[in-house]
Amino acid sequence: MPRRVVIVCNALDDETRAERGISTDSPAATRKVFLLCRALRTSGVRALVLSLGRGRADGSPRYHPARVRRVQGVPVVYVPFSHRRVLSGLLSLVGPVPVVRRIGRYAGSTTFVFYNRTPAFAPALLAASASGCRTVLDLEDGEVADESGSLRSAFYRGARWLYERVCSGGALLACSALAEMTELRPVRCYYGAVEGPGGEPEWTAPDLVVQLGGTVSRDTGAMLLADAIRILRRDMPGWGRRLRFEITGQGDCVPVFEELAREGGAPTVTVRGRTSEAEYRRLLRSAHVGLALKPASGNLATTTFPSKVVELANEGLLVVTTDISDVRRVLGTGAIYLTKETPEFLLDRLQWVAEKPEEAAKVARGGALAVSSQCSLASVSQGLANFLFSASA
Repeated sequence: MPRRVVIVCNALDDETRAERGISTDSPAATRKVFLLCRALRTSGVRALVLSLGRGRADGSPRYHPARVRRVQGVPVVYVPFSHRRVLSGLLSLVGPVPVVRRIGRYAGSTTFVFYNRTPAFAPALLAASASGCRTVLDLEDGEVADESGSLRSAFYRGARWLYERVCSGGALLACSALAEMTELRPVRCYYGAVEGPGGEPEWTAPDLVVQLGGTVSRDTGAMLLADAIRILRRDMPGWGRRLRFEITGQGDCVPVFEELAREGGAPTVTVRGRTSEAEYRRLLRSAHVGLALKPASGNLATTTFPSKVVELANEGLLVVTTDISDVRRVLGTGAIYLTKETPEFLLDRLQWVAEKPEEAAKVARGGALAVSSQCSLASVSQGLANFLFSASA
């Protein structure tokens, strides 16, 4: 009998994102979802994505009907999306339900995986459960308690209560600490999956390219890098002239880096903004160092996992990261850890990379090997399949 996994989420491919005029999506979450599907398919599981395909509604009359696409070999069903705010919310609630009911009637064994305890997915969760399908929570982020008593906080508490009682197959966790934030059992950590390893940077190149991407905000440590660049430009050490900074993504600190780019001088700063998947891959392959700077003192430092470290290491970049969550468990000695979250210490580590490229390359290779052994499609596929379909897991 066929085995089938349906990921209920808001993943968006570049073409659909452009068609629907969406700029508030999460590229990292989308990559993780599609690679999960591809990993499962290597074990013979039929994996597909059921996506809301939505972003922030702008109030215009634009409407986008349901659409089926194949993305990276994975079938994706996008439910309708409207830019009228009230209609947008209603479509998100009811749009997935007919698809869930139809899939639930297919022959074989079907598991529905729900991305976070998202209130919009609640009707689809109930429909999947009523169809007798196994339901699993994919818990990606810890939740900061909201005791405000507002209607919104009550809505989210209700959604959490529902997921905790309806999900029959346990929870996939982004990191081990999240086990304390759900009563669901069994649980399994899933840090992401990677395809074959990328290339290796040319460490003897004249420029040393340092990449910061994703959500470029104060909450993710972007100001740590901005302050470090200002110090470099003020003091102008010889090794610093070799550095070149590439900023991708979006967030409240993008204007800070745009100002640094306009000021000019060494080291150079280039702000790419939100890029396509293909452009992002091209930029990674031209870089040497990848930064993951989410502060260890932040609210979610232990209960979220910066999945970017997996893709950066897989592309051969040297990962310079704060020591949070399960990063050390995944990368081991294959990364440079910031034990002090100050711009001066970040510069100290970058100086080491600039002055000792052979040693930096060795650490980067260790990170690539660690990711390949733990996160390759082949290494994660069977364990994930067993978890998603085994009643005892």
